[in-house]
Amino acid sequence: MATCFNCSKKGTNMYGYVICDTCKSSLRLFTDATIKKYYTEDPKGFVKDIDERIDVLEKDFIKKRIKLLHVKVQLKQLQ
Repeated sequence: MATCFNCSKKGTNMYGYVICDTCKSSLRLFTDATIKKYYTEDPKGFVKDIDERIDVLEKDFIKKRIKLLHVKVQLKQLQ
C-alpha cells in the first residue's frame, strides 16, 4: 500500500493521488445528493463550472511550480 501525499500514512489511490481515510474525510467531499442537486438545477452550467475550476487550478499549479523550479535552479548556482 502506498503512502498518503499529505501525511505519509497508508492510503489508497483516488484520481491518481494516494490519500488516507483521515485526510480524505478532511477534504469534505460533496455527497452524491449535493452533486445531484446542483446538477439537476443546471446540468450544462454545473459541468462547465467544474471543468473551468479544474482548468484554473491546473494553470495556477503550473505557474507556481515553474516559479519554484526557477528558484531551485538559481539556488544551485549560488552554491
